[in-house]
Amino acid sequence: MTAAEVRAALVAGGVGLVPTDTVYGLAAALDSPEGVAALYALKGRPRSQPCQVLLCDMGLVYEALAPLDAVTAAAARALLPGPATCLVPDPSGRYAAASGDAPGAVGVRAPVVGAPMSELGIPLVATSANHPGGTDPSELADVPDDVRAGVAVEVDAGRLPGTASAVVDLRGVAAGEAAVLIRPGPDPAAVEAALGAVGVTLVRPR
Repeated sequence: MTAAEVRAALVAGGVGLVPTDTVYGLAAALDSPEGVAALYALKGRPRSQPCQVLLCDMGLVYEALAPLDAVTAAAARALLPGPATCLVPDPSGRYAAASGDAPGAVGVRAPVVGAPMSELGIPLVATSANHPGGTDPSELADVPDDVRAGVAVEVDAGRLPGTASAVVDLRGVAAGEAAVLIRPGPDPAAVEAALGAVGVTLVRPR
């Protein structure tokens, strides 16, 4: 499966079953309203709930971080690319398609992936390829049959680590607040160390 084939399917409004560096996800082109609607329907996720924005090359990451203040951008760059989703402001509303009923912020995810994902060149709305609350899929065979049957394209990267990304709320760091670890991910200590290196404290809720 080439990047051009995957991109064409997504731009046309299809949903993709794609790998990240943690688990398999469902993805739609951010700028395809039909695709985003199809993703939410296939997942069985209310449109009021946010998804993440998947950025598979660093050019897209730089574009997402450019409007942010220096502190927030530095904190996000400390974690991206890698197995973390960074909740950051979205002042222009560029990523509102993924924000659910809480526009103004976005969960940015930049997985470490190879071709064809790294060559797509478009931002994606994404969520894990399971039913709500289901087991995170580490290989295509773990994806529920009805979910898998509803995608337009699959990218098989073999077996993945299987632990969903960390989710880190960076929205308060510009005001001197700590970052908040909402979901631990595969290595919370690495998240804390990376943020500490840029002067940002991490709080782990009990």
